[in-house]
Amino acid sequence: PSGRENLSATESSSYGYFGGGNTVPSTLINTISRLDLSTETVSDPGKNLPTATKDLVATSSNFYGYFGGGGDFPTPTFINTISRLDFSNETLSLPGNNLPFARKELAATSSNSYGYFGGGSIAPTTEVSTISKLDFSNETISNVANLPSARNFLTSAKNNYYGYFAGGSSQPASPGSPSTINTVTRFDFFSETASN
Repeated sequence: PSGRENLSATESSSYGYFGGGNTVPSTLINTISRLDLSTETVSDPGKNLPTATKDLVATSSNFYGYFGGGGDFPTPTFINTISRLDFSNETLSLPGNNLPFARKELAATSSNSYGYFGGGSIAPTTEVSTISKLDFSNETISNVANLPSARNFLTSAKNNYYGYFAGGSSQPASPGSPSTINTVTRFDFFSETASN
């Protein structure tokens, strides 16, 4: 597999999947590379994202991986597409239930029942705080909460009870360079509330 950046990853019980991204400096990629967790070998099985994109994010249920959002360059483009990877046969499909609005540079986490997509950018200098929920049982999408502050380029982690959105950057109130963030925000899976 080729070198790339700005990609995303998800996993089943047997494999890790790395999707999208770009080479340096500017070639977009739709490849999904597979890491066999038992042997740690990597291959490109040929089941790829429908479109090449970067700055996307991924999450997973027990049966599917979901790659969401992302964008293009040099002309800034933002997408809301969610692509579904079936872990049983590694086929890709577009279930048609997409993020409520287009964004990239977001983060994702998941409980047993839901995937959560948080933050990101909707324009080159406009970050958002929205957390969108993907219901794994019927693949419907809704906006359920907000991060305490808008940010992009954040990351996430989780345990059985909480998701954690950490770091990122945001534009200052006056023109200038983006400010980096060290905040860890905790998202309660039961109440669907976010707090620092």
